Amino acid sequence: MSKFVPLLDRGVIKVSGPDAAEFLQGLVTNNLDKTNQGGAVLSALLTPQGKIQYEFFIVPVAEDGYLLEMARGGLKELFGKLSLYKLRADVEIEDLSESHMVFWLDDLKQQSELEEFAKERRAESIFRDPRADELGLRAIVSVEKVAAFSEGLIASHAEDYLMKRIKEGIPEGGLDYAFGDTFPHEAGYDLLDGVDFEKGCFVGQEVVSRMQHRSNVRKRIVSVTAEADLPEAGSEIRTENSMIGVLGSHVNGEGLALVRLDRAGKAVATGAPMLVEGVEVQLSVPEWAGYSLEPGEKA
Repeated sequence: MSKFVPLLDRGVIKVSGPDAAEFLQGLVTNNLDKTNQGGAVLSALLTPQGKIQYEFFIVPVAEDGYLLEMARGGLKELFGKLSLYKLRADVEIEDLSESHMVFWLDDLKQQSELEEFAKERRAESIFRDPRADELGLRAIVSVEKVAAFSEGLIASHAEDYLMKRIKEGIPEGGLDYAFGDTFPHEAGYDLLDGVDFEKGCFVGQEVVSRMQHRSNVRKRIVSVTAEADLPEAGSEIRTENSMIGVLGSHVNGEGLALVRLDRAGKAVATGAPMLVEGVEVQLSVPEWAGYSLEPGEKA
């Protein structure tokens, strides 16, 4: 029987109307054509300087609508920004963060099963997490249908989702990297299929394209382990001589961090202790990553 966890820090914006696809396509990092088979995509709205300002899943609904499932902290701000971008586009933008809830399920159903499963569970949408199959399903459910959705499922705790996400090495904006200060490549978007480099213009596209074709990426997400409790997120990871990176979300001595690969690689190669507030940590690269902590490796 599937476990389910309410993700109370997540909310939903709906964008619908005849121009909805064209409207979003010109703004976000990913290609909405990838949702034509009913799946969701990871995407972001960037600053003009190419840094992640808002992160969300884009989920198709009905014939001309999309749900943006995202962190509640930036939802009202994004709602206002989309309303400004709207201009004369024939779209409707709705804040569903009070009328709908977001859930995580540990179920690993195939894509072909999800439409029937969503009807059975009376959910607005149930979709596979596009970042990693092992992360299971996410569901968007109207508040009045939560009881029908959850019937027969096993209620679980938010820590279960956090543990699973950390085990898979999957970062989330605002928890493992700072909004407004992180390039998509640094957050792994190039490897987690969060950017479409072929679709054409979107906000910040020129900067992201340069990083893809010309630059090494100096900062990347890594997994962190320790034999003691880790301090709060945002704490610096340091050696005696340099700052390696910043600790992100963690649980039970395992977590994620955004680090300078060159400095982390040097520390690993020389055996220099890496400490977070006095707690020694070990760093490793998630399985999905195409980079390493070997000195001199390209990221």
